[in-house]
Amino acid sequence: MESEDDYSPLITNVNEDLTDLFVEIFAQKISVDPEFTEETYQKKHKSFYIHRILSKHIKDTSGFSNEGFQGETDDEKCDSENADMPIHLEDGTVLKIQKYRYFRHKKCEMVWDTQRCLFAKLDGLEQGSTCTDLQWAGAQPPAPRTRGKLLNIYGLNEIKVPIQTIMALILLEVFNPFYVFQLFTIAVWLAEPYYYYCIAVVLMSTFGVATSVIQTKRNQENLRATVEAHDTVTLYGGHTVDSRFVVPGDVVLLPAAGCHVYFDAVLLSGTCIVNESMLTGESVPVTKTALPRISKTYETREHAAHTLYCGTKVIQTRYYNNEPVRCLVIRTGYNTSKGQLVRSILYPAPADFKFDRDSYKFIFILACIAALGLAYTVVLKAYRSLTPGDIAIKALDIITIVVPPALPAAMTVGRLYAVSRLARARVACLNTRAVNVSGSVDCVCFDKTGTLTEDGLDMWGIVRVTTGISPPALGQHKDPKTLNDLDDMKLGMATCHGLTLLDGNLAGDPLDFKMFESTGWTLEEPDIPDETKYELLIPTIVKPRRQANINVDDFHLPLEVGIVQQYQFVSRLQRASVATRILGEDVLRLYCKGAPETLRELCQPDTVPHNLNEVLSSYAEKGYRVIALATRVLELTFQQLQKMSREELETELEFLGLVILENRLKPATTAVIKELKDADINVVMITGDNVHTAVSVAKECGIIGAGERVVTMKVGLSGEVYCESTMHGVPIGKPYPLARRLSGSSDDSGRWTGSGSVGERRAADDPESGAGCKYRVVMTGDVWQILRERYTSCVPNAVCAGAVFARMTADQKQQLIAEYQALGYYVAMCGDGANDCGALRAAHTGISLSEAESSVAAPFTSHDPNVSCVPRILREGRAALTTSFGVFKFMVAYSLTEFLSVAFLYYFDSNLTDFQFLYIDVALIVNFAFFFGKTEAYTGKLCATPPLTSLLGIVPLFSLIGQMILIAVAQYLSYFSLIQFPWYVRHTYEGDEANECWENYAIYAVSMFQYITLAIVFSHGAPYRRSVVTNKQLMISMLIMTALCLYITITPAEWLAKFLQLRLPLDPMMAYAVLVIAFGNFIAALFFERFVIQFMMEERRMIPKCIKEKRARKTPYMMIKRHLTHSDYLLNVDLIKYMKETSGGGSDNSFSSSATNSSDKK
Repeated sequence: MESEDDYSPLITNVNEDLTDLFVEIFAQKISVDPEFTEETYQKKHKSFYIHRILSKHIKDTSGFSNEGFQGETDDEKCDSENADMPIHLEDGTVLKIQKYRYFRHKKCEMVWDTQRCLFAKLDGLEQGSTCTDLQWAGAQPPAPRTRGKLLNIYGLNEIKVPIQTIMALILLEVFNPFYVFQLFTIAVWLAEPYYYYCIAVVLMSTFGVATSVIQTKRNQENLRATVEAHDTVTLYGGHTVDSRFVVPGDVVLLPAAGCHVYFDAVLLSGTCIVNESMLTGESVPVTKTALPRISKTYETREHAAHTLYCGTKVIQTRYYNNEPVRCLVIRTGYNTSKGQLVRSILYPAPADFKFDRDSYKFIFILACIAALGLAYTVVLKAYRSLTPGDIAIKALDIITIVVPPALPAAMTVGRLYAVSRLARARVACLNTRAVNVSGSVDCVCFDKTGTLTEDGLDMWGIVRVTTGISPPALGQHKDPKTLNDLDDMKLGMATCHGLTLLDGNLAGDPLDFKMFESTGWTLEEPDIPDETKYELLIPTIVKPRRQANINVDDFHLPLEVGIVQQYQFVSRLQRASVATRILGEDVLRLYCKGAPETLRELCQPDTVPHNLNEVLSSYAEKGYRVIALATRVLELTFQQLQKMSREELETELEFLGLVILENRLKPATTAVIKELKDADINVVMITGDNVHTAVSVAKECGIIGAGERVVTMKVGLSGEVYCESTMHGVPIGKPYPLARRLSGSSDDSGRWTGSGSVGERRAADDPESGAGCKYRVVMTGDVWQILRERYTSCVPNAVCAGAVFARMTADQKQQLIAEYQALGYYVAMCGDGANDCGALRAAHTGISLSEAESSVAAPFTSHDPNVSCVPRILREGRAALTTSFGVFKFMVAYSLTEFLSVAFLYYFDSNLTDFQFLYIDVALIVNFAFFFGKTEAYTGKLCATPPLTSLLGIVPLFSLIGQMILIAVAQYLSYFSLIQFPWYVRHTYEGDEANECWENYAIYAVSMFQYITLAIVFSHGAPYRRSVVTNKQLMISMLIMTALCLYITITPAEWLAKFLQLRLPLDPMMAYAVLVIAFGNFIAALFFERFVIQFMMEERRMIPKCIKEKRARKTPYMMIKRHLTHSDYLLNVDLIKYMKETSGGGSDNSFSSSATNSSDKK
């Protein structure tokens, strides 16, 4: 219930039956019945929402101010008042109704479709519309009365971020199970009375709650300040309105000087230069052109070149014949692209951190122990004939002892120390709870531009085809400025781009900019149309900086090339092209650039150099970005050109050569990637940039190793996915289709089998090991979309082997993060663009390198814009997680130790006194817990194994059980030593406050040293934290408290003994016996924790193989890695047999391709 949309507590009574409804929102399964909405995420988390079903009359516009149209009437007929209004739904259905029912769920309006009997999401005008329909709608803007109805349907065009009140945040925080138990504990202590420690716990809890509430409030306010914006806009017809009152169907005029876009719209006329960094993360101006008048269904992705998105900025507009640049609003509010991005921030996927889940389970176990203690106390005290009131107080008191009330505050203090250390390293943390999660990260996803690399590319040179020999071959590297101005290679580099002039400066894609800049030419865009020269209204002209002439029919004309037609880069086609005309020529020249593998198929075979693969390999190994250029002469007029399709033009090309560029990495990138990979952390690149640039950068920085094959997944013309394998840039074999389902066989054993590889034998020896596959998968956002729709069984393995995901939208980035999380990874996302916000929010650990939009969504923000902060955050996270484990075990062991002491003394009708409790709880426990987290993070190499995340695993449980056995034995030995002295007399019950006895002394004296022992043994050092001896504050505190405990045990002053109500033994040998037992307990506990637990079980993994196998089977990516290790389908050495997992569903987690023959390889 995180927004005002979810506050409706009831579903109203309606006449119609609403049973058996189904709602599907953002790939999350939602089942709807008359009472509630249920969301299931990754089969782990369930959320239930109760909504109020509302009715809406479209013509009832009361409550809405039709700003800018007040007092105006339209010329509609009288019956227009009762005309049905079209309602566009997400699945393309258009309802024509006057009244409908709906409910709001997470800022989305779900409309009831009476014909299909289901709820569907209300969407924009483009759903179910063709390009012609949208152009027609733009020619007839809605009348004032119609605008009022649309305003009633879609609401105000605003993206409001709800901010909870301080009281609401406090209530949400204090209803945490830990704090609820604290209230119960405080009530019991007040009844005893035990005020001192009660006050200490209240102060610590108040500090923890206040810290969390202030942090959450600040985050919400920052998000609101970042995303909420509005301005005035001018509608077609002269009306000026506030952008909040714009409705779908409005036609907005775009000013020539540019503006911010507050809605999603299609461009109806003119062109726009737009900065879409909010969506793509790439601060590159993009040219938007008018939507074509064709009878083709409008698709957001296909027609992105004609769509303006909310949150982007129009830098400049250009119009023809004084016609204003117009756009048709199709989506407003949370239906826009920006609205969806904000929704992903407001409603992220549930965070699944095993440590937090296990902590609650562990508290349940402690509660069971407390129940046993309660039963023991009731039976024992009833046998002693105590009053029911006294029995109740004693029984409840032992419950408060078992569950440590100071645990939340102690855990918070440890995280705050980590946050302060990160702040000194110029890393801000918005959420202290994210620090622990970052310690479990085993997969790091990076954005590319601005994160791994500097902005832009650098020209390295060209390699031209030598045509004087047969067959043609690629020659030596050259500087493009040395080429003749009439050389086709130079003409192609000067014209085949999407650059434009903004305020007299070139702007556009960095690759295009560097390629054009290297030619030394200039670009002009005349203000006055010249229809006779190039048959275009506003041509783009390129020419050499120095005057150059050509001879045409004995006339000397300046060398000028006009760009007649542009075909923008399409990721599916992997190419872009332009049609040009040289001044004075009668023919057109087509220049095409793109991936060398793609252009080779489009060129005439006799023009393709025979050494192309060899040259590509040499440059690919060095990490360069390689672009191919080709050309074709077109004997066409401009009118004929317009009638031809792109596919008809981009054939029979002549291969010209290669353009070599490099994308410079940031200085820290390579070292950080190496450090992460050495720590066995899966490193992935997720970018909105070109796939070839991304792969080149991935090879250069080490994400893709030098000896790893690259399997590029592509979409064929028929929509099928196929795989291409390359090694060192050279293709291996032919492209093969990706099988939709796993085809394999199984035997009776149900095990996976292969060819007996090393990976198999290693997996048999250590179920948790996985050498990983010998190839890395590369794909684009288009492929990712098709995989999710048609190849669902292949997604897990493709993701597990993935290295580069290019051309990914903001939603796709978030989907990929969720997929890695579903595989069992703890994922960190590092990015710097607003398009990374959803992924940063969805990841377990979001790291922003920008202090703009992305910093609002990410819990970590680095003030130094490079990835060197990532290892630092992981180190601090691992240290904080180890600290939390240590503090948790320390606090639990302290409670159980105190429980054993009290239970032991209850048997002798005694108890610890209030000031003995106070000394233990405050002087020892709170003191040590406060300094426990000041041990700094380990400064050496990142360990290949992250810290444990499960409190209920065999290692932490064995550690706690072993320590408690040693503590129980030591306390018994202390009592056993006491009864050996002849002066010992058993204590008898003399009243509730008569607790002074020798049994009390023996148990209390030895237990004081046991708490110090627990603090030392649970303070683990390397490989996650520095040695405990480096924690000066904790060591000084321990030395002081050890000296004080020695003083209390051996020869306390009379006033101190009376204050603590200690009955000192008659023989000082008893005190020395206690010291010997405490020292022996310390040695045994230290040996057990350091050697048995840390060395044998954590480092050497000497635990039963069945337990390791069980853990591996619960972690999908471990099983997938094991299978990929010895099912490398692209090696094609033999037939791989895939065996079905005994647990079922193994065939759905497989990534395979059709088997190939060795003869297919080149």
